[in-house]
Amino acid sequence: MDIGQQNHHTKGSFSRRMFLKILGWLTLAGVFKKITGVAHSQEKSDVLSESVRFEGKGGTLGGYLARPSGKGPYPGVIVIHENRGVTDYIKEVTQNIAKEGYVGLAVNLVSRSLGPDYPGGSDEALNALGKLSDAEAMADLDAGVEYLKKQPVVFTNSIGCMGFCMGGRYSLLFAAHRKELKAAVVFYGRPINRITPLQPKSPIDVVPEMNAPLLGNFGEADPVIPVADVKKLEEELTKNNKIYDIKIYPDAKHAFHREGPNYHAEAAKDSWKRVLIWFSKYLKT
Repeated sequence: MDIGQQNHHTKGSFSRRMFLKILGWLTLAGVFKKITGVAHSQEKSDVLSESVRFEGKGGTLGGYLARPSGKGPYPGVIVIHENRGVTDYIKEVTQNIAKEGYVGLAVNLVSRSLGPDYPGGSDEALNALGKLSDAEAMADLDAGVEYLKKQPVVFTNSIGCMGFCMGGRYSLLFAAHRKELKAAVVFYGRPINRITPLQPKSPIDVVPEMNAPLLGNFGEADPVIPVADVKKLEEELTKNNKIYDIKIYPDAKHAFHREGPNYHAEAAKDSWKRVLIWFSKYLKT
């Protein structure tokens, strides 16, 4: 083979290689397109979370925000913490609600007295929350709703609330206070309390003002909230033609949803399932 023939063969091989490469690139492009679609689907199940600050009537408030990583918009949920502030447990709950396609915001209700970034779990947080009035709590939760509504990923016409223990009581009050809420959830929140200057009404007193469909999860063995009080709440809800679903779990104590001495696995799992069904029905439709 002479040099001319060899060059011709080389050029022909190069062209075929280029053709195969281009064909490969086109094939890979199609594959990448599919991979991108899969990645986008996975991205939607991922959660972005951060500590945030926003303004309220009582000053700067702190909060913990968790949302799906997709573009949205998604319904919003105000997560109302227990009597020790925004603990790791409350952050986990907020993340879990975000995994289900909601933007969750846990408002730090110790912000007024201890600052917006004060962590939960301490006796200082417990003492500070013991001095918080219902009016102040409602105002701070209002500010949380307004902050959620400013987020581009939030569907502003579909916001609900969910509270635990002290936050469960606040969830009941907030359902009456904030008329635009589309759903409310309470975990073992006291429906009847001792009347004080800080707590001038019981949640049962404001049932007529509640607009949001209410889901309640209570424990039969809860020493803090008598079953009789839960029954009275049901009676008042029925009397006022409210949409509600209350379940009392046998053998479950107070704080049965949180890991700890009172954790009740069956009640915790079932109550969370109920929450997701409730929010899907009233916030996503």
